[in-house]
Amino acid sequence: MAEFKGISLPDDLYYDPKEHIWARVEGNRVQVGLDAFGVQATGGNTQYVKLKPAGAKVKKSKPFGSIEAGKYIGPLRAPVGGDIAEINQKVIDDPTLVNTDPFGEGFFLFIEASNLEEDLKDLLSEGEDIQKWLEAEYAEYEAKGVFE
Repeated sequence: MAEFKGISLPDDLYYDPKEHIWARVEGNRVQVGLDAFGVQATGGNTQYVKLKPAGAKVKKSKPFGSIEAGKYIGPLRAPVGGDIAEINQKVIDDPTLVNTDPFGEGFFLFIEASNLEEDLKDLLSEGEDIQKWLEAEYAEYEAKGVFE
């Protein structure tokens, strides 16, 4: 597990280093959520989550929904392309789950991937790579005044 300044990122996931989205691969199905760094960077106070419906097509790096939190309002971008297989209604009903359980009940949706192997190439997946990225990203955000 990568850990730095109170942020923990499990090693068994893939991470989009630009979007702070995690992906858990289960066959050709990919569970998607906001990583703990993203939660902290948004102020840890998610108030609203909007997602495209099940059955909708999504392209890699294109929005599948949006989020409103204390320091951030903006799109949620897909780590892989495919069809939305299922949305997490619990996170729609209670967006604070993103803050309290980002790798569990606070996930957003499942995507049935259409080009999984190719899409995963841009994501971080090795423990050492995740740790290096986490530390560098934290330093960058700290320099911008996001973390004080």
